[in-house]
Amino acid sequence: MSELSRITEKLFKDNLNFPLILRQIDSKVNLEEYPWDECIADQTKRYGAEAAPKICGYIKEKYGN
Repeated sequence: MSELSRITEKLFKDNLNFPLILRQIDSKVNLEEYPWDECIADQTKRYGAEAAPKICGYIKEKYGN
């Protein structure tokens, strides 16, 4: 299992780590106005293509945009 796979698995095993991710993102952008396409692009660069939709979906569900 690759390092990225282990990190992704740990991040998304449960929702406890989403607040940490959101704090990191929120320091850079306003989550209520964070466009889906921009979110996907940013999070794919940082966490990979598999994790990005989960992160952005969580943001959209929580903040609606």
